[in-house]
Amino acid sequence: MADKQPLVSVILPVCDGASFVGDTLASALGQTYRHLEVVVVDDGSRDGTRAVVEAWVERDPRVRLVSQANGGVAAARNRAIAAANGDLIAPLDADDLWEPTKIARQVHRLIEAGDDTGLVYCWWVWVDVNGAFLDCSPRWTFEGRAADILLQVNYIGNASVPLYRRRCLDEAGGYDVTLRERGAEGCEDLDIALKVAERSRVAVVPVPLVGYRRHRHGMSARTDRMWRSHVLVVDGVRRRRPGTDARSVRNAQDQFALYLAGVSFWSGAYRQAIGWGWRALRSSVTRQILPSVSWLLVKSLLRPRRANPRVVRPGVRFSSWEMPRPLIPYDRIYERRFNRLSERRRRP
Repeated sequence: MADKQPLVSVILPVCDGASFVGDTLASALGQTYRHLEVVVVDDGSRDGTRAVVEAWVERDPRVRLVSQANGGVAAARNRAIAAANGDLIAPLDADDLWEPTKIARQVHRLIEAGDDTGLVYCWWVWVDVNGAFLDCSPRWTFEGRAADILLQVNYIGNASVPLYRRRCLDEAGGYDVTLRERGAEGCEDLDIALKVAERSRVAVVPVPLVGYRRHRHGMSARTDRMWRSHVLVVDGVRRRRPGTDARSVRNAQDQFALYLAGVSFWSGAYRQAIGWGWRALRSSVTRQILPSVSWLLVKSLLRPRRANPRVVRPGVRFSSWEMPRPLIPYDRIYERRFNRLSERRRRP
């Protein structure tokens, strides 16, 4: 049966990730879809990462370890793709977790969607360093030719979500290593997703299948670099697609500023969060989320957050949980926005 299934290559770059990479590997190797391999690229780790991965190499023949001097996440992902054997590529960050049915559901959806579909995404949940549930992603349902929407709002969300056709990654030229060289790491995953979406269709599995770990410390210091990275990625879109609407570019900038405001907020940098939010104030989206954000801010100041009893661990089928609505209703806001845009375009 496995011979009839496409081989999925999980590409896992890691640098100093000994604390989490064992659980991440367990979640990848515990997939119900068994016809996969895991290519780990140790990107110059100086902790015990190599020993953790080597223990998994001994335990499961589907795991391979490649080591290199530190070259950044894009170079590590490209190195993993070069060493991979699969026709399908599933990126996975070294601290994230997959629900056991993630790959099986995405492979089924990719085959169902047809050869002109280059990537399948899904929903995700945010978890803390201990795996406790924090929030769920917006319930995005964008499909088809959706590159322009992806520019304006990153419905793929994070690096551990998509499943790609390898040929689409090859046609896109792989991950952009020049962002690191220009001091602008951070948006490599959005960049490659945009390039694939520009060339092919996208599809969704509307279920939360990724546990995306949120680290409280260290995030706020990266926001300026993330902003520079996003600016360069958007500039790349404008070069590839000279007809890109100026409004779409402005929406992309505003939404990313809101994202950085959220990153700052969850890291406890409230003044910085206000600064990024102020930068996006011209956006109607900002005004629409203000009631939700204000309520979150009041709760964070007046009531300490209690640990959620629901914990994401390897093997936990959290897709079966009854999920609350996302704390910020981006999906509802953007559904209305893009529905209105489609209606205007259909008018004679």
